[in-house]
Amino acid sequence: MPPLTPIVRSLLIINVVVFALMYFIGGQIYDPNSWYSYLALHHPKSDLFEPIQLVSHVFMHGGLTHIFFNMFGLVMFGPILEARFGPQRFLILYALAAVGAFSLHLGYASFEISQFEAMLEAFRVDPSLQNFNAFFEKVPVEALRLDNGETLSSIVEQLQGDLAMNKNLEFTVAQGASAMQEYINYLPDIPVVGASGAIYGIVAAFAIFYPDFKLALIFLPIPFKARYFVPVLLVIELVLGIVQPAWDPLAHFAHLGGAIVGGLLAFYWKRTSMPPGVRRWDEGVPRE
Repeated sequence: MPPLTPIVRSLLIINVVVFALMYFIGGQIYDPNSWYSYLALHHPKSDLFEPIQLVSHVFMHGGLTHIFFNMFGLVMFGPILEARFGPQRFLILYALAAVGAFSLHLGYASFEISQFEAMLEAFRVDPSLQNFNAFFEKVPVEALRLDNGETLSSIVEQLQGDLAMNKNLEFTVAQGASAMQEYINYLPDIPVVGASGAIYGIVAAFAIFYPDFKLALIFLPIPFKARYFVPVLLVIELVLGIVQPAWDPLAHFAHLGGAIVGGLLAFYWKRTSMPPGVRRWDEGVPRE
């Protein structure tokens, strides 16, 4: 592991201190009255959104595993890039990757909300079982509850049966539309935390400058050159971001946004004149 450089050390300290503070005084992430919720990123359509969240959420994490893997990535790849770029450019890389991460995440979230709104309107125009199922097949009904405490899956199953038999149609349609609207209202309130987008930007930049360096996942310890490893990783992120399996709470489009910005910025720096940088302990890193 390379020795820590100034910016990497500062980022590491800030992330750990914020994590500790949130652990002791932050409260629950889904409690709108907690500091954790106040500083986590919400969609601008949410009543919980505050401009400070665009910065604060980058230094927050959802648990020990979350912060461990992010900080592991930071200390493994960050010092090498900071030594090559210099502190100022490395900080620019980190910050712009974070901006790219939350921008793509919020952009996709807005697209997703508009898609659900369109499906709700289609159901109101044609309250068929097909239109009802088209909406809820994209919703993790097993994991959600309505405001009255009922599980969303039980409500959906009941409404599906009533629609199939044309039972109490007017009431059923109103209930179905209400459940759809409640889910749409819930989407902007889903919080996001973590430095993962910025870390993905660092990893993508590392792959641009050191494409032959071999990388491997902890749970799949098979080394691949960075030039292959990172694209495959991003394809996986894209697929998971689109499919959104119920067991996966990660903001995959934030990862993609950070990697895209970090990779493009590194590619630009590599193609143009690079600052001299400090090159002490990264001399042994494989180069092209």
